Amino acid sequence: MLFTIAIPTYNNRKTISRAIQSALNQTYKGDYEVLVVNNASTDGTLEEILLFQDNKIRVVTNPQTVDMYSNHNICLKEAKGDYVLFCHSDDILTKDALLLLGKRIEERQFPSKYILWGHSMFRDFQAALDRGHQKINTMFSGEFSIHSFIWGGLTPSGTCYSRESLLEIGGFPAIGSKVPMADWAILVIAAYNHFEFEMIDRLLFIREFASTANDLNASVWQENTIASLDSIEKSLNKNQFSNFLAIVKERNEGLFFWYKKYMSVEELKQKAEFDKKEKRRNRIKRLLHFLLRF
Repeated sequence: MLFTIAIPTYNNRKTISRAIQSALNQTYKGDYEVLVVNNASTDGTLEEILLFQDNKIRVVTNPQTVDMYSNHNICLKEAKGDYVLFCHSDDILTKDALLLLGKRIEERQFPSKYILWGHSMFRDFQAALDRGHQKINTMFSGEFSIHSFIWGGLTPSGTCYSRESLLEIGGFPAIGSKVPMADWAILVIAAYNHFEFEMIDRLLFIREFASTANDLNASVWQENTIASLDSIEKSLNKNQFSNFLAIVKERNEGLFFWYKKYMSVEELKQKAEFDKKEKRRNRIKRLLHFLLRF
């Protein structure tokens, strides 16, 4: 089987049916499955899922709720397809998504280490691609791919991954966050593991609600940045991580723009020294440990 459409869901009773129906409405004629991984929802999401009677659908229910990216990894482990296209349960796929992906994957002779995506109606990745001087409809890889990825995350929703190779590098990092910086950690790690990347000039999914990208504030950003950088450092060898830091320093508009948006380094130093809460002081010190290396 070439494709699995994976729909990780948690408490999405109001939108899950739209996501599943969009997965079933594909014009692609090949064999594929729709894997729905219910993250121990408590709002009636499972009951909505079970209303569908279609042989393409396979439902897995976690015994207990795990973080968002762990649930994505469960999708990867449970999937039967060689390539996994994610669709978050508050998004919908365009009807030709699998057809377009299948054509491109065949044209590229079925790459074994490959991440492929298209345009989005929300936080389109083309801006990051342009900043990294990469082109649409062109495969890119290696050190220069990092130049695009340091500009922000690529949501897994609407993105297609070669399943086995992603699992071989540990899948999505264990980052207990929903915000975009968590998404770029897997791209950086994949780049250093010789993956190839491509963005096509077609719309593959439609995002209207973006529930996983709300409530971004300084505290969430700090914790997320630390977890993302920690996961990258743990996944790369010493030389690779040094190279990554050098790229970020050279292209210092990338990660730097995140902390400038909320707080300067000098302000962080003040909070690390004088903040009333020890937990917050320690978190900020950990963040400074990374930022001052750039």
